[in-house]
Amino acid sequence: MRRTAITTVLVATMTCLAGGLELDARAATIPVQDEAKTAPLPTAKEVVAMMIKAQGGEEALAKHPTASMTGKFSMPAMGMGGPMSIKTSKGSMRIEIDIAGFGKSLQGFHDGVAWSIDPASGAQLLEGSMLESMKRQANSRGDLDLFKMWDSVKVTGRERFADTDCFVLELKKGKDREVRLIDEKTGRMIASRTVQSSPMGEIPIVTTIEAWKDFDGLNIPVRMSMAMMGQKQVIEVDKMDFAAIPATEFAFPPAIKALVEDKKAREAEEKSTAPKTEPGAAGE
Repeated sequence: MRRTAITTVLVATMTCLAGGLELDARAATIPVQDEAKTAPLPTAKEVVAMMIKAQGGEEALAKHPTASMTGKFSMPAMGMGGPMSIKTSKGSMRIEIDIAGFGKSLQGFHDGVAWSIDPASGAQLLEGSMLESMKRQANSRGDLDLFKMWDSVKVTGRERFADTDCFVLELKKGKDREVRLIDEKTGRMIASRTVQSSPMGEIPIVTTIEAWKDFDGLNIPVRMSMAMMGQKQVIEVDKMDFAAIPATEFAFPPAIKALVEDKKAREAEEKSTAPKTEPGAAGE
């Protein structure tokens, strides 16, 4: 489980919850970027190489195509939280969080379909930027495929964040945009900023990585906090396991399976009723 399958998935986990939890919808405070230093900036390839090295290197990142993580999710100010788990394997992903007083939230990506189920929103298929985001997160190669997963990867400046001098790495794909702050000395990601679409509108998010730990040669974030919607959310990782995961673990829940089948039926009907162009009509 790489940076995408851990760091980015953890970020996405808290982000997706924003649409279901009833919170005060105030924008997160985003630190102001310091004036750029005069020293030349490294290239995006050089910064990504630093990130890969900081995570254990290319061999360590490619070693485990399958991984399971267990930990805790909490919202300290609201006194809410509970156990969570994340599983990824061969482009599939499943996230489960059980929050006391709210209920169980499930999210997943499998066979090109992104989905979520929670007590507030029920079962739904995720489309657009959320679908693309989940697809990126399910890629177990993580930062090894960074340039393939994003249309644009650029180093845009320097910034001091949490008493750390960082390179600013900006990622873009379509309307999606993510900014990562990378420690100039260690290559570790210190924080990220993004704006996530949700049923509640556009949500600014600032995520800070507070602790890392080595798991079989992989350096993984084990504590992350997120400022969003006027609230702080925290994820803590307790265990990592790289044993094989049965494919059945990623099967669609019945409610999601029904939505997928209904979507396929509607698409098939639309295709069958679409006007057909007669041969040679375009040239007439």
